[in-house]
Amino acid sequence: MGQAPETAGERIPAELHAALLNDLPDVLYSIDAQGRIAWISPNAAAVFGYSVAELIGTDAARLYIRPDERLEVVERIRHARGRAARAEIEMRRKDGAAIWVAIYACAHYNSDGRFAGINGAIRDITEVWQTRKTLQDSEDRFRRLSDVATEAICIHFQGKIIDMNKAFETLFAYPREELLTMWAWDVIDPRDIPLAKSMVAQQYEAPYEVRGVRKDGSVFPMEIYSKHSWMGANSVRVTSIRDLTQSKKAEASVRLLSQAVEQSPVAVAVVGCDGVVQYVNSAHAGITGHPSAEVVGRNLALLYPGKAKAALEEFWQALLAQGEWRGEVQVKRQDGARQWQQVYGSKVATPGEDTTHYLLQIEDISIRKDQERKLQHQALFDGLTDLPNRVQALDRLGQQIDQARDRGRKVALLFVDLDEFKAINDSLGHEYGDELLVLASERLRQAAGSAGVVARFGGDEFLVIMGDMEDADAARTVASGIVESFAQPFTISRRELIATASIGLAIYPEDGRTQQTLLRNADIAMYQAKLAGRNRFCFFTSRMNEEAEARLRMEGELRRAVGTDQFHLAYQPLVEVSTGRAMGVEVLLRWSNPELGHVPPDRFIPQAETSGVIVPIGRMVLHTACRDARRWVEAGHTDLRLCINVSPRQFQDAGFLDDVRAALGNSGLPPGNLELEITEGLLLTERGDVDVLLRTLTDMGILLSIDDFGTGYSSLSYLERFPFDTLKIDRSFMIGMLERQERKVLVETIVAMASGLGLKVIAEGVETAEQLAHLAAINCDIAQGYLFSRPVPAAEIPPLLGRVFR
Repeated sequence: MGQAPETAGERIPAELHAALLNDLPDVLYSIDAQGRIAWISPNAAAVFGYSVAELIGTDAARLYIRPDERLEVVERIRHARGRAARAEIEMRRKDGAAIWVAIYACAHYNSDGRFAGINGAIRDITEVWQTRKTLQDSEDRFRRLSDVATEAICIHFQGKIIDMNKAFETLFAYPREELLTMWAWDVIDPRDIPLAKSMVAQQYEAPYEVRGVRKDGSVFPMEIYSKHSWMGANSVRVTSIRDLTQSKKAEASVRLLSQAVEQSPVAVAVVGCDGVVQYVNSAHAGITGHPSAEVVGRNLALLYPGKAKAALEEFWQALLAQGEWRGEVQVKRQDGARQWQQVYGSKVATPGEDTTHYLLQIEDISIRKDQERKLQHQALFDGLTDLPNRVQALDRLGQQIDQARDRGRKVALLFVDLDEFKAINDSLGHEYGDELLVLASERLRQAAGSAGVVARFGGDEFLVIMGDMEDADAARTVASGIVESFAQPFTISRRELIATASIGLAIYPEDGRTQQTLLRNADIAMYQAKLAGRNRFCFFTSRMNEEAEARLRMEGELRRAVGTDQFHLAYQPLVEVSTGRAMGVEVLLRWSNPELGHVPPDRFIPQAETSGVIVPIGRMVLHTACRDARRWVEAGHTDLRLCINVSPRQFQDAGFLDDVRAALGNSGLPPGNLELEITEGLLLTERGDVDVLLRTLTDMGILLSIDDFGTGYSSLSYLERFPFDTLKIDRSFMIGMLERQERKVLVETIVAMASGLGLKVIAEGVETAEQLAHLAAINCDIAQGYLFSRPVPAAEIPPLLGRVFR
């Protein structure tokens, strides 16, 4: 058993035999088919601590720490069918110490092919195994550390990827198995591969940026930090890769924000907690007037001298205490200009830093403040005359009343209205009207002096407020001065205009204790001044209030009466002077009201004119009278003349021409039987559309007449300019015509003038045969009056049309 086996036909040299058995570290052994040690080399004692004698004939499993592993090793060796097999097993020495060994063995068989045992060698690899274990533990620790790292890490040898962490797999979206087959260049954008190879060739160890490529082909920015290292005897590079996508976005956002701040039209400044300016943007110099070089590094307070310093101090203390402040500061720029700044300050705390900064946004709001001032002025002052407007006037009136109440004094309110302003405005145009209002406001200021506040109430109406008065004498003096001042002509574009004023006065506390009451009563007094002939002033009286209430009541009843049977028409014959034959009728309106009774025309028609109710009333008169006249024409009175008086308000209504056409069309009355009477006041407007409207009516075949000629602003130019057919002499000329020579001459002159112009003349108010005889003597064409008939209902007209008056 102690001799080494010899192969058939040859013998092992003695020196090799000694080396195998004693000097080399490998233990040679032979085990029989039952697993017993048949032979083992002497150096076994050095490896296992057992002598040869102690091992021969014993079960080889005694050397295994885990005996069941021997069966696995034997099975592997037998499976090799005579070829060498290798296994690493943990065994135990005689002293109980564990060792790791490498077993190299071959199975041998009998001549009949039956398993005969195992021959092999055992090498102690404990030191190698421990080194390997240490290395494996180190690698395991590296793997665990690298896998929790957020940065992608890989190791590549001569460009070939040999290891990587989980972050690397996640970043590039490749599985580990696929990455181990790839080159480091495969995850770099082809455009940047030359740069990366150059960095590796230079052994460049500073970070640099390239573009990475994921498995799906998406490209992203990344930073590479690569360092040379050793893996055993191999020179490798350990590369750390950081995804720059988010940081690039952040940088872009910061860059964009920086550009936005720099290009912002609002001045931006960063100030330290000590008040020293650390940064200003480009707009700051343009807005504040201070160059950046003069601002940065200086205390903010130096930029706000004078009165602005106190405002800034308040701002700064609020900012320090509350972390935010917004306000407006007026400053004086270096160029001397005054400027309003809106300043917004907010605290800026940088995470991780104890230092606090403050961000200031400064905007020049001088234009806005100027616009606000203008808007405020516009809200309180009239845009045309620059006088206080209605809102401010009532406010000042209220203030004067409060002061007068406390001091036991009086307040006067003068309500001023320009006479005939609408006629001037309509005839000459709004430019003349506006200029007249401006000139009128200047005269009112001069007349009121320092004693009163002049305001424009609206349109052509003005107010003069006089406070702190002992009695009404001062108000009377001012009102008289206004009337006197307005008596002088106004010169506009080298044209002189007369625009008198009617004034109503109300006194606190006698005529009212509130703004509204005083205003209403002053308006009532002004209306009374107009009724009294205009160009004058009137103090309010309680009777005026009663009359005003009566007018309001009448206006309400008038509006309710439209469309009812309260209105009816009466007709008065027109008699041809030369023949005594009734050749036409004039329409007269009558009103019977359940509350007011029979109201005379001279009472309700002016009220209807003022309120505008005359328009629907006039429309009703046109339609009703044309229907009545159509029946008389059909009865044989083909040359009948139907005379209807048209109110200036009705004539100026936009729908008047349509009303006339509708009345003629619906009734069937021929246009030649209709004569419309126009008052001279309408012609004063000198409006171009009046001329057009009159000629349109005559083109339709309708006759036109001037009513009440001689009582107003008569002008021969009217007769020459407009296409009139008839001239009516007012009844006032008939009264006393035969007794007063001058009146008689006037009537004769009018008749002669009209005859010379080819116009027919109608004389109103004929009541005596003597008057009729004189009219016949001077060749007057037509007469009308009680001498022939009072106004009668339509049913009584047919008999009169067939009658001859002598």
